[in-house]
Amino acid sequence: MADCFRFACLLVLAGIGGLGCGPASSTEILTPVHGSHARDGARAGSATWNDLNLTIRADRQYADLQQDQVVAEGNVRLHLAGGDLAAERVTYGRGTGLLTASGAVRFRRGSQYLQASFLRYNLETRKGELRDVYGVINFDHHTTDLNFSGSQVQPISEAGTVDPGAPWAELPPMACPPLLPPGAPNRPVGRATTGQQSLVPPLGCPNPDGHTRHQDPPWSSLVEDQRVQGITSNTGLQLEYRLDFEGRFRPGETEEEEEGYIHDPVIPAAFTNLEWRPELNQERGKISRWRFQAKSLFLTPEAWTSPLVVLTNDPLTPAQLILEGRDTQVREQPDGTLILTSATNRGLLDGKLSVPLLRRIALNGDGSSWAFLSDENRRDGFYVEHTLASRSLLGGELTLRPQLMLDRAVSGKTNAYPPVHDDSPEAEPTRQGISVGDLFGADVGYIRPVGPRGELRLRADLSTISPRHLASQTRAEASLLHPLTVPLLGETRATLNAAYRFRVWNGSLGEQDVYTAFGGFLERDVQLPPWGSLRSRLFWRLGLQNINTTVFDTKDLSGKTWRASGYARLTSTLPMWQGEILEDSTQALRHVPRPIRPEASLTTFLIAHSSSYGDHSGQRYYTLGVLSDVAVGHFSRPYLDYTKLSIGSSVSIVEQRSRFSFDRAVDLGLFHISWTQQLAGPLLLSTSMSYNIDRGSEKYGNRIDSIFELKWQRRAYGLGLFYSPERKLGGLQISINGFDWRGTGTPFIPYTPSSWPQDDR
Repeated sequence: MADCFRFACLLVLAGIGGLGCGPASSTEILTPVHGSHARDGARAGSATWNDLNLTIRADRQYADLQQDQVVAEGNVRLHLAGGDLAAERVTYGRGTGLLTASGAVRFRRGSQYLQASFLRYNLETRKGELRDVYGVINFDHHTTDLNFSGSQVQPISEAGTVDPGAPWAELPPMACPPLLPPGAPNRPVGRATTGQQSLVPPLGCPNPDGHTRHQDPPWSSLVEDQRVQGITSNTGLQLEYRLDFEGRFRPGETEEEEEGYIHDPVIPAAFTNLEWRPELNQERGKISRWRFQAKSLFLTPEAWTSPLVVLTNDPLTPAQLILEGRDTQVREQPDGTLILTSATNRGLLDGKLSVPLLRRIALNGDGSSWAFLSDENRRDGFYVEHTLASRSLLGGELTLRPQLMLDRAVSGKTNAYPPVHDDSPEAEPTRQGISVGDLFGADVGYIRPVGPRGELRLRADLSTISPRHLASQTRAEASLLHPLTVPLLGETRATLNAAYRFRVWNGSLGEQDVYTAFGGFLERDVQLPPWGSLRSRLFWRLGLQNINTTVFDTKDLSGKTWRASGYARLTSTLPMWQGEILEDSTQALRHVPRPIRPEASLTTFLIAHSSSYGDHSGQRYYTLGVLSDVAVGHFSRPYLDYTKLSIGSSVSIVEQRSRFSFDRAVDLGLFHISWTQQLAGPLLLSTSMSYNIDRGSEKYGNRIDSIFELKWQRRAYGLGLFYSPERKLGGLQISINGFDWRGTGTPFIPYTPSSWPQDDR
C-alpha cells in the first residue's frame, strides 16, 4: 500500500508537473521547466519528462508570472503513461517544484483508483499531502499498474499534437459518502470514526452543510448505487482452523493431497465429517483488494502517515468489517510486505463490536494470527497457537506456530505421555507432573520449490519441548512431490514420503498409530468427459511403503514390513435441480461472500482397494455409496432462509482384511448426515455425523465421527466455534474473506453534517 499511495501520487503528480506555459487550448502536450522561467507564450510541443509522456486537456491554461507558476483550470484531464487523472485546477511552481491539484481529484490506472479533495507534492523533496482521501488498491496488480517507467503511452502525431477527436477514457464522478442523520437508528458504525466527523466528503461532492434537513432515510436507501459490479470471492485471509487429527493438514490442501499421505482412506471421502471445504481453499494470509479512507495522507520517500485511516475488505457499503488505525504509518519491507503500524488499531464488526488489534499488521503478506484450540489427546485440552509471519529460508518458506498449553499451566499435570523412562510405542500414558518445557509446543512447516514443477514439504509437530518427552512425542514428515509423465498413464503426480510417529483416523477404531513409514505414490485425478448432465471424476493411486505400525486389537508393533497398495475411486454427480441466485448483490451477499444457488444433486461413488504386505497378508474391499445434497434458501432473510441437508449411505464388501489397525476396513456399513441451518440473521448451526450400520460389527449403531459448529457468518468475515466429541478436538475459527470487483465503490464511512440539528432521542 505504500507503493500504491506514495508512488501513485508521486508519479501522477510528477506527470502533472509536465504542465508548461502555453496558450489556452482544449488539448496540448506540454513541456515542464525546471530551474528557469518559461518564455511567455511558449509553444506547446512534444516532449518527455522523466521518460513520461503527458497529455493535458483543460478549459483554460495560462502562466501566472507573479506567482511563477503555470495553471490549468476547468475540467482538467491528463493522460499519464496509460493512466488518467482529473481535477478542477492544477498548478506547478517552476521555481519551487511544488505541484498542486484541487477539486474532484481522481486518478485511475489499471486496477487502482484514488480520489481526494486536494493534493500537493514537492518534486524536489518528494514530500506531499493529500486530503479527504478515498481509494481502491489491488495488490495483485499494483506493481504493474504503478510502474510508470515502462508504461505504454498514448501515441502522438509527428507534429506533437493530440487528435482532438481521440477518445478520452471516462473517469467516474466523485464517489461521495452517504449522508446520515444524527442519531439515526440504522447507523451502521456505532461509535466508530464517523462520530467525530473526522472523514468529511471531498471537494466535488455536494456540500453537506448546505443541505436542507430531510426526513431520516433508512441506511439501505443511502447506498442504492454501490458503483461495483462483478463481485467475486477469490482470495482471503485464512485464520480458520478446521478440525483434523493433530491439525495435520491446513486449509488450501486438496482432498487428494490429504489422501496421498501414508494411507488409503477406509471411510469414503464423501462421508468425511472434517472435510476441507472447497470454498474456503483461499490463499492464506493475503487480501488483494482494499478500500480505504483517510482524513489526510502525508507522503515521504520512506513511508506515508495519517492521523486517521480506515480500510475494509468489503466491496459493498455499509462495510461489515472495518480496520481503523490512528496515528498510522505504512512502510514497505525489503521482502515487499507492507506493514501498517498505528498507535491504536481496532477492528469494527458490523459497526457494533470493537475488537482491539495488534499495533503492527501486514497488509499484503502472510501475517501473524492467533488461534484458541483444544486437543485433549496430545495437549491435555486448551492451548493457544500463534502463527508467525512466514520467512524465506534456503529458497523456501518457513512457517512457525509456537503454542502455549493452557490446561497444563493451570493443573500442573499431563495425561498425554508415558512414564519418562518408558519411551516404547506400546507404553500407555500416565498422569504425571510437568516441567517447564511441557508448557510449550510448536508446529513447524517448510515448503520449497524443487526444479521447475516439484515441491518439498517438511513438517514437525511438537506437543512439548521438554527433553524428557521430545524424542518420543515429536511427529515429523517429509514429502517430495513432482509431476511425472508415465507412458500409457499420462500426466501423474509422484510423491516420495517419510513420516515418524503419526496417527491415522480410522472410523470406529479411532486414532491409530503408525510408528514409521517411508515410500512413494503415483496418482492421478481425471475429469471424465460429461455424459449429458452427469459429471464424473476418476482418482487412482499406486503406492509402495515400508511401515512399522500397530497390529489390530493389540498394542504390538508389526515390525518393519512392506506394503503395496492400489486404490481407485469413481465419483459421479448428477444435478437434479437448480434455482436462481438473487440478482441484487446487496441481498445475495448479505451474509455470504458469494451468492447461494438453491440446488439438489445426487452423487454416487465406487471404490476398489487392494493391498499386500511383506508377510503375504493383505486386504481387498469394494465400496458402493450414494449421497444426496439439497440446499434451499438464499441466506438473505432474517430467519430460516438457508438450509443444507446431505444424507448418504455406503456398503462395503471385504474379501480379506488387514491385520493392521490403521488401514483395517471395520465400518462396512455407514450412514452419514450433515445439516446446516440459518437460525436468525448471520447465526448458523451446523452438524455432521457418521454412524456404523454394519449389523455384523460390535460398533453397530454407534456414532463413529461427528463435528458440531456454531457460526456467525458474514459477507466480509466469519466466526465460529467447533468441537468433535470423538476426536476430542475443538477450537475457534476465524475467516476474513477477500473479493475482486469492477468499479470504484463508494466511501463506506457515512458523514453527518454539522448543520443538521441533533435529534432528541
